[in-house]
Amino acid sequence: MTADVNTLEYDLPVSIAGYTISNPDNTYTVVLNARLTFERRMQAYQHEMGHILAGDYDRTVDADLIELHSHSLDEEIS
Repeated sequence: MTADVNTLEYDLPVSIAGYTISNPDNTYTVVLNARLTFERRMQAYQHEMGHILAGDYDRTVDADLIELHSHSLDEEIS
């Protein structure tokens, strides 16, 4: 099952490609940095979707460990 995902673009600091908000209604909002290129925004979107599809927002482990694991998977795909 694919989660309901809303996507927004905002000007964020260039060090932030994007982030995801888990909403109370079991949907997600992915916020992408509008200052980045289309290609980089799509990479950030795929990264955030990876977190959603992996169920990372239901985990009780440290967020840094989730990011470390996610980035290692991103490198394997590239």
